[in-house]
Amino acid sequence: MQLLVFSTHRQIRNYLSKFNNTILDKYTTIGEFLNNIVVVKDKKFIDNDIRKIYLFKAIENIDISKLGFRKEFLSFSKDSEFVFSFLKEIFIERVELDEIIMADTYIEYEEHLKLIKEIKNNYKKLLDENGYIDTFLIEEYQINKGLLDGVDEIEIFLDGYLSKWDIEVLEKIEIPIKINLNVTKFNRPLIRKFLVDLDEGYRYKIDFKTKNILEKKEIISTPDIKVSHFSKKFDEINFVFAKIAEFVEAGLNPDKIAVILPDESFSEFLEEFDEYQNLNFAMGSSFIHSNLYIKLKALYEYHINNDEINKIKAGEWIEEFGDDVIGFIRTKASNKELRLIDEELFKLERFKNLFSDKYQYLHFILEKLKEFSFDDVYSGKVTVMGVLESRGIEYDGVIIVNFNDGVVPNVNSKDLFLNTAIRKKANLPTRGDKENLQKHYYYSLIRNSKKVAISYIKNESENVSRFLYELGLELGENEEDKYKEVLYKFNKPKFIPMYDEKFEVKRPITPSSLKVLLECPKKYYFSKILEISNPSEEDENFGLVLHDVLEEIAKDTSKISSKDEYFEEVMNGIYKRLNSKKDIYEIRVKFEDGIKKFCEEDYESMKYANHIKVEEWLSVGELSAKVDRVDLYQNEIVLIDYKTGKVDNLLKHPYEFQPTFYYLWAKENYPDKNIKVIYWDIQNVQKVEAKIMVDELNEVLNNLPDYAREAEDIVVDEKVIKKASDICKWCDYKVACGR
Repeated sequence: MQLLVFSTHRQIRNYLSKFNNTILDKYTTIGEFLNNIVVVKDKKFIDNDIRKIYLFKAIENIDISKLGFRKEFLSFSKDSEFVFSFLKEIFIERVELDEIIMADTYIEYEEHLKLIKEIKNNYKKLLDENGYIDTFLIEEYQINKGLLDGVDEIEIFLDGYLSKWDIEVLEKIEIPIKINLNVTKFNRPLIRKFLVDLDEGYRYKIDFKTKNILEKKEIISTPDIKVSHFSKKFDEINFVFAKIAEFVEAGLNPDKIAVILPDESFSEFLEEFDEYQNLNFAMGSSFIHSNLYIKLKALYEYHINNDEINKIKAGEWIEEFGDDVIGFIRTKASNKELRLIDEELFKLERFKNLFSDKYQYLHFILEKLKEFSFDDVYSGKVTVMGVLESRGIEYDGVIIVNFNDGVVPNVNSKDLFLNTAIRKKANLPTRGDKENLQKHYYYSLIRNSKKVAISYIKNESENVSRFLYELGLELGENEEDKYKEVLYKFNKPKFIPMYDEKFEVKRPITPSSLKVLLECPKKYYFSKILEISNPSEEDENFGLVLHDVLEEIAKDTSKISSKDEYFEEVMNGIYKRLNSKKDIYEIRVKFEDGIKKFCEEDYESMKYANHIKVEEWLSVGELSAKVDRVDLYQNEIVLIDYKTGKVDNLLKHPYEFQPTFYYLWAKENYPDKNIKVIYWDIQNVQKVEAKIMVDELNEVLNNLPDYAREAEDIVVDEKVIKKASDICKWCDYKVACGR
């Protein structure tokens, strides 16, 4: 009997669908096979959740702040994924940490690598003491021969690549192994590394032990490929449904049509507009959209922010929420929700003693529940999936959306940790290797189809993936007008009630509220008068983090006695406030050099200032603005705004009155001093003198009653408003606006 090994469960289902009333061979996925074929004597493999507890114990006496980690379980449980993924990667490539340290010629990562080595050693010692083993700590092992009982031959249908660990394990298996694979220009270099050099453009069957070619068949394909672009993602929804209809009308079987999402979160939009349930979603529906998750999150957010919206969402749960968090969740879950998460809740009970606060424990549970999805999401014939799920399956019609730079291809952020030079020297896969593997998946999918439709977003901030050029495809045309009516044919716009509360300009007047009023009275009405706002994001924006750190340091400059100390304080403060490893290493690449130069120059400014004010509200008349910093000298006052974004846009903006607010306050309170208002452009490391517009501001304030009357006409009486501008693209109130 054969054991057939596939890339995914979907590939197995696709294979089995070809047989009817036939005795079949054994089958499994390659991930499950490699996990189950290895046995470590007298050890049990540690559970994914339990491992975090042991890793947390392993850092007890280690200063992990240098890794940008916080020694607090809730935060560290997220950071630990970075450690696990890195250690697993170097294990499967059979590379020792000491080899990477030696490869780090410029000592760029030495301190980080030594800390990770110490964590690994502590973690291994704890597991050994408790009879556990983790996959990346395996030393001596045996092949699980019981898994191969009755198996005469293993046939692997390979769509990725085999690591050095995979090769090592397969070589220990005594029965014959055959490997089936397709070779393209994108995966050929990787195949050469672990198997043998093969010609691209062919399907092969290879004897793994002898490396002999058993079969070789040329792949001949001439798919009809059409490329389109749009300025907004919403237009891609129209595009998807239109292309499905076109493919079906052209005679393609809906069962053989796939919609590929490089960004799987786009499935939420397709699901929302799939009125007739023609789609089935391979990624399922995220648990975060369940009633249970929404109410639990509202309960947590209300505790943190004490806001009215989350109070309404959580309802009576606020009073009912007690110390037995898991028990409370079980009583509130529906049968469907409980079936999905009951086993996970059982595991999560082990963590309750790590939290002194039930709300911290709830937050940890919410983070874990984010990983779950419901499988039974519609049963339509057209499949929606990510590119990894499509491996090894051929479709007649393929629709790929969001074919943009940074999205196609998109590799895991852990590759930001070590640069390409070190990876090459240490014989680890580089970012380029992993990008090429993803390109191979897309290329195979496209090449094996009859009809292909590709779309991407083209606007001031997004552009097509460079991979499109490698495929030899044209840039296509903007087809917004062609497809813009698709959804409206099937979905009538719903009536949105208008508010009739009185329009008034709120006092005191801040620069941001004045800008909103002048740019769009409707946005002002929704945000300032009705006070409707988006929930705060969990991940802190880097600009806000930097402001917070610089504020803390400027309040007590006695802590720093040199430029180097200033820089170290700033960077340590940033790393302590960030949860995402991806954010930390992106900041290292994008901002660290600029921050170092900023600290060198700004240290001198603070050193000679007689007095420094930070994050203070400055009021003059009915105007009020919050300033980042005010430096007072003997004959001069300098008002500073830190900026991590584009300063040029502020200098050109007709309603950017914040510097003018500062100027008027300084003129009233320090009439004898020379006044400077500057933007500290952190990214470009330069001080930029702000534009002061006193006359323009006075004109606006004098005509404020007229602005208010015009705004009231627009908002309350729905008078005609000028054509939508660029700011409408990113506006939170587009739906309520009716634009």
